[in-house]
Amino acid sequence: MAITKETIVQRVEVYPSKGDAKPAMMIVYQDTFDDPDDDLLPHTSNRVIHLSATVSATDEDGNVTVTDTDVSMHDPLVQAITEAVWAD
Repeated sequence: MAITKETIVQRVEVYPSKGDAKPAMMIVYQDTFDDPDDDLLPHTSNRVIHLSATVSATDEDGNVTVTDTDVSMHDPLVQAITEAVWAD
């Protein structure tokens, strides 16, 4: 049998912004790995993600590009919260 992975959102914390910036967020995911044929499983671990509303990158010429953070790969709950918290 194959190992399965289940991921749930354990908690989301929103931190106040500084100045004109939008609030930052911390998401804690709980990942559980299981295989019914393996007596050493299940194994559960936490994964912490920090998000800000925008991401900036500097190219080799020193030009700075600011883009919105892509949350499309996150849990739908996280997407809904970011949409509400980061709304203009």
